[in-house]
Amino acid sequence: MKKIFLSAFPVFLLIGSCTTQKQNGAASTPVEDTITDNSFRKLVRDKELYNSTTELVPLDTVYLSKDTLHLLTKKILACDADNFTLMWNGAMMKSLPPQTNVKLFQLLDTQCKERHPFHLTFNISSLQMRRDTAAVEKSILIHVGNWARTVKYSYKK
Repeated sequence: MKKIFLSAFPVFLLIGSCTTQKQNGAASTPVEDTITDNSFRKLVRDKELYNSTTELVPLDTVYLSKDTLHLLTKKILACDADNFTLMWNGAMMKSLPPQTNVKLFQLLDTQCKERHPFHLTFNISSLQMRRDTAAVEKSILIHVGNWARTVKYSYKK
């Protein structure tokens, strides 16, 4: 009976210390001035606007969660998440897996004088290929504006 009590005691201390570290850690505290966009806006397909836009929005992080593309910007001169649009020209490169390019467009607000980081979300399910193929899981490599790496978008049909 004493062996069981002694072996359970260190496990209890380990569990208690993990929860204490998580509560006191700096990683659990969000950045206060980050403007989060939870609208899950859709990708805009406009070839003319895409071609006339130069990429100026500096991105800090880009990642995917299912059909949602998350874009985290650095601190930029902007006040409203509604001033951002993710654009696509509709072109898909013929490669395996297929590749495409998207750009983040920012409509400048002349009234805004503050700098904020943004967490923008976009539904990119419109990028899914509609062709009938035998593959159950399909994927597309996405090049996001000035982001150095590609993002692999995998989906099932």
